[in-house]
Amino acid sequence: MSVQSQFNKAVRLHQAGRLGEAFALYREVLEAEPGHAQAWHQTAVLAHGAGHGDLAVQAAREAVAHGPNVGEFHNTLASLNLVAGRFDDAVTGYRRAVALKPDYAEAYCNLGNALREVGNYQEAVTCLQRALALRPGLAQAWNNLGTVWPELNRLDLAVEAFRRALELQPHYPEAHNNLGVVLKDQGRLDQAMACYRTALEQWPGYAAAQSNLLFCLCFKEDAEPAAVFAEHLRFDQAQVRPRAAAMTGHRNTREPERRLRVGYVSPDFRLHPGGHFLLPVLEQHDRDRIELYCYYSNPKTDSLTEAFRRRADHWLPCHDLSDPALAERIMADGIDILVECAGHMLGSRLMMFGRRPAPIQISYPLYPNTTGVSAIDYRIMDPYFAPPWVDDWHSEKLIRLPDVHVCYRPSRSDIAPLSAPPCQANGFVTFGSFNNFAKVGSATVAAWADILQAVPDARLMLKWSGLAQGGAAWCLDRFAVHGIGPERLILADPSPDPYTPYRQLDIALDPLFANGGTTTCDALWMGVPVVTRYDRTPFSRVGLCHLTNVGLPELITADTETYVTTAVWLARDRAVLGDLRQGLRERMAASPLMDAGRYTRNLETAYRACWRRWCANQPLAAFAVAAAAPPPV
Repeated sequence: MSVQSQFNKAVRLHQAGRLGEAFALYREVLEAEPGHAQAWHQTAVLAHGAGHGDLAVQAAREAVAHGPNVGEFHNTLASLNLVAGRFDDAVTGYRRAVALKPDYAEAYCNLGNALREVGNYQEAVTCLQRALALRPGLAQAWNNLGTVWPELNRLDLAVEAFRRALELQPHYPEAHNNLGVVLKDQGRLDQAMACYRTALEQWPGYAAAQSNLLFCLCFKEDAEPAAVFAEHLRFDQAQVRPRAAAMTGHRNTREPERRLRVGYVSPDFRLHPGGHFLLPVLEQHDRDRIELYCYYSNPKTDSLTEAFRRRADHWLPCHDLSDPALAERIMADGIDILVECAGHMLGSRLMMFGRRPAPIQISYPLYPNTTGVSAIDYRIMDPYFAPPWVDDWHSEKLIRLPDVHVCYRPSRSDIAPLSAPPCQANGFVTFGSFNNFAKVGSATVAAWADILQAVPDARLMLKWSGLAQGGAAWCLDRFAVHGIGPERLILADPSPDPYTPYRQLDIALDPLFANGGTTTCDALWMGVPVVTRYDRTPFSRVGLCHLTNVGLPELITADTETYVTTAVWLARDRAVLGDLRQGLRERMAASPLMDAGRYTRNLETAYRACWRRWCANQPLAAFAVAAAAPPPV
């Protein structure tokens, strides 16, 4: 049989799904003819599908070396580089592919995706529109275009793009999921959840869609906590347990006082709210007692990533490692306590935690709810964030630190608070909220409308993606129902500097059910008092925790009526407002919320207590690190 006949037979086997036979035959072809570019290319495709990333890249490079003028080969190699997080190489490869084949719609589509990853959003749109000009029915290009528009603060155009993709290809779970993400960011939670459920119907193993559904449920004002908890448990049953038997044979020595190997797994060792909460902890860990491992599950790096890298004793980028491979690495590292830092948010490695590569696994409270994953033992909380009844809504045992559940570190910035409230110059009070619009539920809109009705000359400034550009009717219509016209609203898109916009605010308003976290901290740091209302769930008690620790009990309310009257009182009493703002940054800086040393010592005490229990073969149990004054209930 000729080499070409062998190759053709291998392709037929490949197409028939007889992958092992096809792979063996491709290898025979290459042994007979090492320069057979097509055989190298097919080997790359097969290896990638089988999860052998390194072999796939090696084969794709051989295909390009032996077939340098074939656009498809460059496209495949670029796609493998994209998956591995080598974004610049991916862009270069896709550019070569379209240069060799100018009508290559799929490569333009892929190039747009790669350009989005490197932050070149306008050119990404141009490339995707070029792909669609070549092939208007290319659903993937519409989907990719939809992922770019939010980066340009055009949520309305993203919705249109995803819906166009679904018109062309109704069975497209990724597009349903992506549409859900944008609808969630517009606060259209019921529609978003319908999208996630459709994605799961089409692909029951789509763990990311199920995580997105859970995250969306966290924002629902009318969701019963017990039902939300049950949904989180279903994730464990549907996604984690079927794929990940717990690893056995941990070799960790049961010495209760020895130096501990603590590993943090996060996609947010970077310029991100999660990064700003995590870095001060890593900087303050006692290296005589803690050996620090960082497993970074994101291919993107920036200046803050380098700060994390310097603080770690051991640093491992792991975005391109499979769950089994990462779990094996963590177990080989001998990690004693493994800390999960993303919950059901983007970039999480929850599925890997199901393999239990460490004897103790802890959830860090950046995600606002339980993980639901049975292999995660504990969750870090505090007595304000987690009153006694919330234990029933968590699969983890709760560890209550004495003051706060997180420690805030602002970004480096020269922007300082105003010396006087802006209303002194404006002549009117500006309320504001810069929260994710998913947090702005119907009850919150109604309360804010009541505040504006009671203070007729006041304005409400909202800052979130898609608000300042065209297509913000999804926001304006919700206020119009309550008689609030667009002239009462100041709509802004996210800004590169998070602090300057706070200089426009007199008073910040916390969403009622899903409280702000970073936004509340940023507001206080910028000298802007925040009015909050607490309720039953942890997500509705973040403001209670933060304001209690900063010493602002007069801004903490237990019901919506008091929330409204407190905001109106502040707006009307300019003297009180001015007094509250004076020295607020200094009060915050001196509070437990920003005392990284105190917080980290408490956290290390918690880790040591967990470790001692494991060494003594004691069962898991909730505990408090130290006694604290009881919060209001």
